[in-house]
Amino acid sequence: MELDYKAIGKRVKIARIKADLTQEKLSELVGVSPTHLSNIENGRAGLTIPNLIKLHQILECPISSFFVDIEGEKEADN
Repeated sequence: MELDYKAIGKRVKIARIKADLTQEKLSELVGVSPTHLSNIENGRAGLTIPNLIKLHQILECPISSFFVDIEGEKEADN
């Protein structure tokens, strides 16, 4: 089974926006560069487990929400 990094990144972006955080602020909180966070959100880079846990804690969302469809994801496409 392969991970869909584009879908994961999109879910990270949706959670970041819902948390009212900029890429710059979230990257600072996670401890990665803004470029790396952008690459994660665009599916060009994957998440390490430590960074996944940090995102879960900062964004206050279940880890599983990054891997399964979340409510409102389709609306974010528009």
